[in-house]
This record gives sequence, structure tokens and C-alpha cells, in this order.
Amino acid sequence: MTKFNIILFHALLLLSTGAYACSCASIRVEDNFQHSQFVAKAKILKITPDPKNKSYHDAEIELITLYKGEHLKKLKILSTLNSSCRFLPSVNSTWLIFASEWQGVLSFGFCSGSLNLSETFDPIKYTKAERNYRRGIALKQQVLEYLSKKKLFDPNPLHLTAFNENLEMIEGYKNKDGFAVFQVDLTTDLSIASIKILKKFQNHALTKAVFDSMKKDLTISKPENKTTANPTRMLIFCYCHQFDSGEGSVSLF
Repeated sequence: MTKFNIILFHALLLLSTGAYACSCASIRVEDNFQHSQFVAKAKILKITPDPKNKSYHDAEIELITLYKGEHLKKLKILSTLNSSCRFLPSVNSTWLIFASEWQGVLSFGFCSGSLNLSETFDPIKYTKAERNYRRGIALKQQVLEYLSKKKLFDPNPLHLTAFNENLEMIEGYKNKDGFAVFQVDLTTDLSIASIKILKKFQNHALTKAVFDSMKKDLTISKPENKTTANPTRMLIFCYCHQFDSGEGSVSLF
């Protein structure tokens, strides 16, 4: 969990009754990768209750793909079965796991951002859910593979937030689901000094349109009066989501 997610989760846990619903902060996959100590695609082989702490279960896992962290065969699940944030995956299910340390325990739970790759949907009631879910999962795995292969474990060291509301005006381009990556260099007062393309979209015209918008309209949200001793940089991921027509929309989320 990220620090914010952990605080939110435990605040809700203290209040948890049947009247309270569990809620988690939304986080981008690249930020979740940065904040997590262990990120992997894994199959859950066995689950047993933690004999010392009722808030946890012990999971034996089979690693399929390791994106970040050590090769593990066991992992804690923050199950909290007596709360509205109860979380207990099924044995033999496959997950995209984001695990973080909390009070010395490495675990994943309801608010960790982990994704069930074995999830199924009613094809009659939700005709496009299965396809859209798989596309979203595939895109997230592309990002994780990129970050892991490039060893980009700290893509946003100051935890800044980027905005570009005019990206939604970019439309009419055909492109597969994918992402582009921009390197943003910042001055000591966190003003934008320069922007560079690190990874392009498949459609080069779309890349140019987004790059032009980033140079003109990108805004970095920063705490008031916050400065750094030295110039710094952050990576910004821009996503293209394809419609059935073949055209796509782009956003930073």
C-alpha cells in the first residue's frame, strides 16, 4: 500500500462496521510500482490463517513474472476478515500483486492495487466487461515490463502530480492500446525546464500531437513554496485507450 492508502485503510478499519464500506484511493500503476516493495504476477497455491495475527493470512505463491523485489515463495495477505475491507483471494487464482511493508510486514490487501487475473464476468449481463478488463490488465503489464526492464524504480521521486486537461482534445488518431513516456526536467523551484520523449506511441503523428500538448499545457502540482536543493526529473506516462472504431483517446490516467 502507499502511505496514503495505508492511512486511509486503517482509518476505515477502525471504523469498520456493517454501515461502513471500504474505500481506497485511486493510484496510477507507475506510482503503485514505485511505492511497492514487491510487484509480480503470481499464482496463489495455498492460503492458511496467520497463527499469530488474525488480520493476516499466509499465502504460498508460484512466481510467474517478477517485476520488482526478491524472489518469494510466501507472502502475507492483509485479509482483515472482521472488517468491511475483508480480502481473501481464492486458491489457484492468478494475481498481479503489489505488496508493501506495513509495520515490518510485507503484504497485499484490499487497497494495495493488486488485480485478479482470474476474474470472470457474466458475458450476457456485462457484454464488454471481460474484453475491457483484459485490455486494461495488458496495458498495466506493459507498463510494469517497461519499468522493470529499464530499472526505473523511482520514476517520480518527489511524488508530484502532473495534469494536462487539454489532452482530451486530441482525438481522431488510430493507435493500439499503449503508452508513451515523457521525461520532465524540473528546476529547484519545481518549474518545468524541459520535456523529452523517452517512449513513443505506435502512431508517430499521435506522439507529436501529445508532445506538443505536453510542452504547452503540462502542469505540475506541487506543495506551496516547496523547493529542492538540486534540479530533479520525473517520468510522466501518457496512455492511449482505443475505441471500437479504431480511434483512441489519450490521458495521464
